[in-house]
Amino acid sequence: MLKPILLAALVCAASVGRSSAQDTEVSVDMMGIGSMSCGHWQSTHALRLEGTIWIYGFWTGLNYVAEASGQTATKVETAAAVLEVKKTCAQRPSQVLASAVWTAYLNLNKK
Repeated sequence: MLKPILLAALVCAASVGRSSAQDTEVSVDMMGIGSMSCGHWQSTHALRLEGTIWIYGFWTGLNYVAEASGQTATKVETAAAVLEVKKTCAQRPSQVLASAVWTAYLNLNKK
């Protein structure tokens, strides 16, 4: 019972307040650059590096919770994950980076 609750909490965490992949409003105290907009992430070389590292960690966390709860993790190369996040961000630069990662994660999990 606890594992599905943890997955639901992580899914909600990915939604982050004002924008989400699932059109659900959730307020979460997101840490780091994941709480900033895609546009902010892409604004400088240093922020692109910081955001990319954050994406790796967040994606790993999503995979960890998925596997721990018996669900399918999204298994892709790191470069493919970041590319999918960039595509998602390009569609709506004002969205929160965590939300873009969640959307990219779901999109790649469908394939």
